[in-house]
Amino acid sequence: MNWKEVFPQPVGIFPFPFDFLILPYWDRWKEYVDSILILKFEKLPPEWEILSAVKDGNWELAFQSLSNIQEEDVKNYNLSLLTGQKQVVKDYTLAYLLDVVFSEDFDVRDVGREDINALILYKKAQTLEKKGKIEDALLMLESALKLVKDVSPVFSTNILLKKVKLLMEHRGVNYATIALLEELSERLSGSGADFLKGDVHFNLGNAYSSMGNLQEAIKHYWEALNFFTLDRDPYMYALINNNMGLAYLSTNVSDIEDQVRLAYGVQCLKNALKVFTKEKYPKEWASTTMNYANALQYLPTANPSKNLLKAIELYREVLNYRKEVKDEIGYARALANMGNALAHLGKLSEAKKHLMEAFDIFNKYGMEEEMVGIREILEEIHTLMGARHDGGA
Repeated sequence: MNWKEVFPQPVGIFPFPFDFLILPYWDRWKEYVDSILILKFEKLPPEWEILSAVKDGNWELAFQSLSNIQEEDVKNYNLSLLTGQKQVVKDYTLAYLLDVVFSEDFDVRDVGREDINALILYKKAQTLEKKGKIEDALLMLESALKLVKDVSPVFSTNILLKKVKLLMEHRGVNYATIALLEELSERLSGSGADFLKGDVHFNLGNAYSSMGNLQEAIKHYWEALNFFTLDRDPYMYALINNNMGLAYLSTNVSDIEDQVRLAYGVQCLKNALKVFTKEKYPKEWASTTMNYANALQYLPTANPSKNLLKAIELYREVLNYRKEVKDEIGYARALANMGNALAHLGKLSEAKKHLMEAFDIFNKYGMEEEMVGIREILEEIHTLMGARHDGGA
């Protein structure tokens, strides 16, 4: 007996590459496989301890557990996933799966198992997405879903979530999108798939935010942070904090409670910047720093000049970065925001210079909305400069 007798295998239920983990044969597998497929692990045999070790992020135990696997090919296959270094395996299917894991360019083959065929299609959809072939990726996901929708609850939910995320990014958000995400959240409620629960809440936050329901968005961002902590997944922790900060800062300031929300928003952006450093995540750092500088411009304070000066300092840092990476539109956005801050500080000539430079770049790319915004600020500056001239005459 070998691993092929275990059906279905718990593939597709962990983040990549551990969604490719294969379990060796164990004669009592039928008693445990249903709970394993929803990531509920209790009293696993030594041969299967690798699952709970990976789920807990206990990599020392994960490596130790390999010694309990008797099937040499399965042992070497899983070792490849843990180390990121391909080991030699004789089993044809496992060797092919390693090619799928370690290559972006692979042929889709039928290996005679619905669960693994679905895994291959799922991975192929991700490579197609990277190539910009979104419609082909969606078709791949649909095909994968048909193979496991009645077989593996967490894997099928993972596929559906990937489909929803693609649709949100490329076709926008509507109430049907939100309803499907809420359904996925309900499906996962009895599982141990914490990373997927967090991902669903994060995407619900994004969806509600784009629909203008900021209160509901913030609620789901907070839920997502229960799963994506700073220690467990610092990148997602920072991304959620950035998005939640923007949601808080988008509320209208009308009373003390709203001012508290703005303070929360600024704190969220600061939390994100603990992870999104210029050295480690320059692109994310620039975006979050821009958000933080924008927030400082409008944050209620007894000393607005101090916040404006800090914002201008941050804009300068972002401008330097945008110039380095030749991001012309990003550079123009930073110029426009900096010009606005300088105008609020009363440095009208300097503000006008930055705004005009930003206007020329937006004009080059035909960005009418941005040009209209700059025109409005320039008109205000023109009025203020005229008033200064008249006052000094």
